[in-house]
Amino acid sequence: MFSFFRNKANLVYLHDIFVTAICFNLSIFLRLGSEYNSIPNSLLIYGTILITIIGATVYRLTGLYKGIWRYASINDLINVVKASSITIAVFLIMMFAITRLESFPRSVLFINWFVLVMSLSGSRAIYRLYKDKKFFLKNISDNENSIPVLLIGATDRAELFIREMGRNNNPIHKIVGIVDINKNRVGRFIRGIEILGSIAEISKIVEKLEKENKKNRPQKIIIASNDIEGNIIRNLLTFADKTGISLARLPKITDLESDINNEKLKVKPVDVFDLLSRPQALLDRNSMKKFIYNKKVLVSGAGGTIGSELVNQIINYQPKEIILLDNSEFLLYKIEKGIEDKVKNIKINVLLADIKNTKRIDSIFNQNKPEIIFHAAALKHVPIVEKNPLEGILTNVHGTVNIAQSCIKHNVAEMVLISTDKAVNPFSVMGVTKRISEKYCQSLANSSKTNFKIVRFGNVLGSTGSVVPLFQEQLQKGGPLTVTHPKMKRYFMTVREAVELVIQSATLESKNKKGAIYVLEMGQPIAITEIAEQLIRLVGLRPNKDIKIKFTGLRPGEKIQEELHYKNEKFKKTKNKSIFIVKPKIENNKKLSQLLKELIVLAKSGELDLCYKKMSEIVPEYKKTKVENLQKERIA
Repeated sequence: MFSFFRNKANLVYLHDIFVTAICFNLSIFLRLGSEYNSIPNSLLIYGTILITIIGATVYRLTGLYKGIWRYASINDLINVVKASSITIAVFLIMMFAITRLESFPRSVLFINWFVLVMSLSGSRAIYRLYKDKKFFLKNISDNENSIPVLLIGATDRAELFIREMGRNNNPIHKIVGIVDINKNRVGRFIRGIEILGSIAEISKIVEKLEKENKKNRPQKIIIASNDIEGNIIRNLLTFADKTGISLARLPKITDLESDINNEKLKVKPVDVFDLLSRPQALLDRNSMKKFIYNKKVLVSGAGGTIGSELVNQIINYQPKEIILLDNSEFLLYKIEKGIEDKVKNIKINVLLADIKNTKRIDSIFNQNKPEIIFHAAALKHVPIVEKNPLEGILTNVHGTVNIAQSCIKHNVAEMVLISTDKAVNPFSVMGVTKRISEKYCQSLANSSKTNFKIVRFGNVLGSTGSVVPLFQEQLQKGGPLTVTHPKMKRYFMTVREAVELVIQSATLESKNKKGAIYVLEMGQPIAITEIAEQLIRLVGLRPNKDIKIKFTGLRPGEKIQEELHYKNEKFKKTKNKSIFIVKPKIENNKKLSQLLKELIVLAKSGELDLCYKKMSEIVPEYKKTKVENLQKERIA
């Protein structure tokens, strides 16, 4: 019995039953006043018992106790109205059937409905106001122990954060104002907190707040919007660094940690992904699912940065089978372990193979019959490939030829080649081998059933061997952060966004443009020096004072700035604004195939100088001697 009363839902149930009985009698009194006693006692008693029993039954059946009073909302009000309406309707039918409502004013039922709704919903609202500390006439900004905070973005998360601070007797933060992305809502309020201006006016806003009350000068700026571009966040970080204000962000919904007891919306530090982020690209996920659903999908280089993210996203679209191909045993083990708990009714096929092995690749295609290929396997580190050019040629060129030929031989429907901005006006072995791969896949497009597509994009943020993990490692060691050239710029994109757009590109139809190159919209290139400076500021240190930035000179094969397309390539929009298409200039496959065969033979024979000449013949804009001379001039 005691366990019944320990359950709060049961106490609420008893409360509602009691309120239902009271409301019935109160409604009669409101209708009749001093003539209340004119109603026969037997009718009052019978009516009270009947409506109470009906109410008790209806409340349970309508799920009125699935809601928590602490979080009473519009949905709870709707449930109360529904339950009250059913209760009154059933009571009316039963009373009419039994008494024909003789000696009973029918208007009482309408009054009873209104009083019952007000009583049941009002008690819930009062309880929530009590828990939200709304009975105390104080403002959350009056707590002297709280840190003055300026919120960036008039968003739902900002409202949630303000509400959370209002519930707390001793809030960590006091919100002194909101700065929105634009001026449209300036002067309006969110839960009593004014929107003071736009981001462009933040310096004046801080000065104004300090002038009005020194205690209200913000000590922290908290970003409460997902839609702020990376360049704005970088500017905010520079402003915060100059003024001594710390910068943080509210977590995204996907980042929220479950904490039922504390119910806190935790503030997190700004990280490098925020600095380089851009607005979320709109995706046609239905077409992405249609493209992959119930198909056999093979991902080469499945253990790499791009390959593993491809695998993780592909399984969300329920392929019939996912084939993981890589030449690293450890990386295959890692990706298999990472997805085996996520997949249901999807066959995982793990294959250890080197794409340079023609017979092995052909055997894999023959046995497994894949329908879609995402070819991500490649050597991508520019300086390492520059030092090992023969291996770069064999992996990036011969490996791609093996995959493409197997696609044709075994009637694979789709092959997507992952390319790079370094393939445009290539300056390195890595770049020229990827450009050769692009040309080869394009040359096959019109003569085969396989639909060849190439997706070209820039640097992937945080990938193995990229600059950001290197900087973070150097920061942990106390610096210096090494940058090869003060003017070096790169295009950056998160691996998640890049892979989403790769899959989206694969779904796009391009009539009469087989072998098309899809180029991802990468935004503006970012100076590597700027990234180094911002990373130093993120950990609360000063660039070139607390942590040095050292320029080491361009490495072999590096360009100061990459390009996403050739100037003579016709650049067109697709239906997705984040993806562009380059009109293909398809070369003769027979002639190109012969040149590639010769290149592969030379690479296998170790004829390096002849390999350089052959690559220059295939890609005229790449000249080894020209590259070397430019390299010497720039480093000097």
